[in-house]
Amino acid sequence: MPQGRYTVIGDDGSSVGSEAFRCAPGPAGWRYVSEVDTNEYGPHRATVDVAVDAAWRIARCRVRTAEHELLLEPHDGTLEGHRDGESLALPWGPEDHLDYLTPVTNLISCRRLEVTAEIGVVFVDPFSLEATRERQRYELLGPDQVDTPVGRFGATRWRYTSLASGWTSELWVAGDVVVRYDHIFELVDYDAGSTGVRPT
Repeated sequence: MPQGRYTVIGDDGSSVGSEAFRCAPGPAGWRYVSEVDTNEYGPHRATVDVAVDAAWRIARCRVRTAEHELLLEPHDGTLEGHRDGESLALPWGPEDHLDYLTPVTNLISCRRLEVTAEIGVVFVDPFSLEATRERQRYELLGPDQVDTPVGRFGATRWRYTSLASGWTSELWVAGDVVVRYDHIFELVDYDAGSTGVRPT
């Protein structure tokens, strides 16, 4: 079971918190659980629990903060669940993706995509947990060797862009872990366990 910890990077480039995670393959797919603790825009803590099927499509997403709780699951063309006890049903197709302020949703999109693509996304606001639709672009830059605070990895390099805001960054995926994500997350602790990719 790979596990580790990211430093969360603020708008000014300084550390504003951390995300401790663990992830593992399961009988029907893969699951990621993390605890987020940040102080940018005020103290904020969240528990993130995301499961995917064997094709890396979202099977369930649960996010819980001190103020809100969200559960989303795909069902027959909709993304259904609840926010703070109120039912939700959002349009959802087989090519749609989910995004939240955690490396795991970027990882899942990268694992699903094989080439550069523009995708439709349900974006979950990290504080209100309200969901909106937007467009994002993932550009495949190819295999790369990348240095991180926990070692050097053979990885796949991507460029992510939010088409609504224009915000862009590069990230590197090795196995089931985002090992580097410029300007927003830094992997500072990592244990590959028995199933994770190891530094070279």
